[in-house]
Amino acid sequence: MLRTLSLLIFTSFFITLTSGCSSLLIKPESEWTVEEFYEKAKNEFDSSQWSMAIEYYEKLKANFPYGVYAEQSYLELAYSYYRYDEPQSAIRELEEFIRLYPRHSRLDYAYYLKAVATDSINQSWLDKFITDPANRDAKSSREAYRAYQEVIEKFPDSAYAKPSQQRLIILTNRLARGQLQIAEYYFKRKAYMAAATRAKQLLEDYPLAQTNLKALKLLKTSYEKLGMQGNADSVQAVIDQNT
Repeated sequence: MLRTLSLLIFTSFFITLTSGCSSLLIKPESEWTVEEFYEKAKNEFDSSQWSMAIEYYEKLKANFPYGVYAEQSYLELAYSYYRYDEPQSAIRELEEFIRLYPRHSRLDYAYYLKAVATDSINQSWLDKFITDPANRDAKSSREAYRAYQEVIEKFPDSAYAKPSQQRLIILTNRLARGQLQIAEYYFKRKAYMAAATRAKQLLEDYPLAQTNLKALKLLKTSYEKLGMQGNADSVQAVIDQNT
């Protein structure tokens, strides 16, 4: 008798529990509120489940394109795309956010994240060990450089100004290394005028780069190969002043 009664109580409790949860389990997304979409997306975001976070932020925006939840979703969606290794999608979301909310309190963050996403296009985890991003197409590095400059110019007192300045130094040296490699390529093929022109341009564009002494020496040697001894002597004078 006690066993039967216990079974009935358990069955009744289970039915009550499942009936209370069933509405959440089977509720179609077409009936979800904006709060429910955001809660689902944010839970995935906080768990670093970037693919699922992207899916539900996109659904929130599609169903509820206006309001505070949509505003916040732009930034979190952009970060999710960045972490999911889709920087172009992150940039697209951030540019749209900047266009729609030009007075938003987190506009500095949007510009900074855009710069970081652009910066990531030309990076690889192998850069810490083997590869040098200076060997790759410099287009995204130049775009990242301009994006970080924009952060500093628009938000000089922001918390993101200092890390932007630090990245500018790294990018300056990366871009200068790339230009030096091109100049050395020309020099090895005895295209001395092209080597000199590239080295001179490097010095003008990146006057504080770490590669500048090498660029000066290459410029001097290129002038000597061209028989332009007066130019070579002028470059040597600059080298003497900086060593």
